[in-house]
Amino acid sequence: MATYAPPPHYGEITFFELIPLAFRFIGLAINLVIKAFLYPFSTTHFTLKRVLWRTFVQTICPNSTIRQMQWVSPNTGSLYETYMKSLPNKPPIVHETIGADGGSLHWVGPKTNSKVMVFIHGGGFVLPAVDGHFYMIDWWRKEAKMRYGIDFSVAVLEYSLVNFKPWPAQLTQVAAALSHLLKQGYDPANITFVGDSVGGHVAVFLLAHLLHPHPSADPIKLSKPLGGVAALSPWLAYSTDTPSFKRHAANDVMPLPALVAWSSLFQKSRTRRDDGYYFEPATAPPEWWTGLDKVANNVLLSAGGAEGMLDDIVVTEKKMEMGAGRDAKVELYVQDNACHNEALVEFACGDQPGPSANRVLSWIAEVYA
Repeated sequence: MATYAPPPHYGEITFFELIPLAFRFIGLAINLVIKAFLYPFSTTHFTLKRVLWRTFVQTICPNSTIRQMQWVSPNTGSLYETYMKSLPNKPPIVHETIGADGGSLHWVGPKTNSKVMVFIHGGGFVLPAVDGHFYMIDWWRKEAKMRYGIDFSVAVLEYSLVNFKPWPAQLTQVAAALSHLLKQGYDPANITFVGDSVGGHVAVFLLAHLLHPHPSADPIKLSKPLGGVAALSPWLAYSTDTPSFKRHAANDVMPLPALVAWSSLFQKSRTRRDDGYYFEPATAPPEWWTGLDKVANNVLLSAGGAEGMLDDIVVTEKKMEMGAGRDAKVELYVQDNACHNEALVEFACGDQPGPSANRVLSWIAEVYA
């Protein structure tokens, strides 16, 4: 088993930071009991598990500091080890350090597979992966093999959270992950990048870097296009003034105050201000995406029909289509009445996989067929 070193000082808080968090969890416990008691009398279409999970997120995220939330959440590498040890066949634990700027890959499935998905987790650039991320990617692996006979492995990218390294470290780390795989001999056509929420943002700005090398990251020359890139509910701009935010923010899974606080922290962390189209891809013009078909064979953006980020995702996909031209395969999938990052929420709270998770599964079959 490879050794793994968590980020230094991750999850450290003082006693005085712990006291309000303890009271917050006492309030959460009371709220959960009330929600469970009232659930049979409610008209919600959500399962009880979903209601309780949303209550947890909407209570803890907007009212806690970044350090407090990181104290509650195990770092990605440690969570990966816990997940792998929980599997009945006890697969090997494989960590890889990539590049000089930090970042790690954690492997689910053997590295000997010729097909590999690099998965980039969401979390507002302030939170690590959660259990649901590992349930989701492993479900995709198992279902792809069972339904389509496609065998692939997943390399989960652990990038630096913004309170440890500012932008553009996240871009340099995802670029380093791709360079690492190419140096190891993986065929670009067998490599996909999939990310949810800000992980989708990272996947999209990797596309931008392949088209227009960012000054802070080494250029990458591909011998052929990547198999595909999928971004699930990607966070592509930081304004909350769009009509979809005004329509859906009050009922979306992620509380608006948390999004505003996290985006403010990320924007303040920027070490350069001349890279706006990488930083907010929704603001890029169509011509920014010219040549997209030369760097990725298949691009999928997904969104929830009832999420605040919907408009930015729709606009970005349309610009990609216009700029990339007729030879590029760019698709938008919108799940009716779904909130932000619906696929992850299903796995995180224990619900059955729904339309968005299944659309990504069929996209995997298309890409790797």
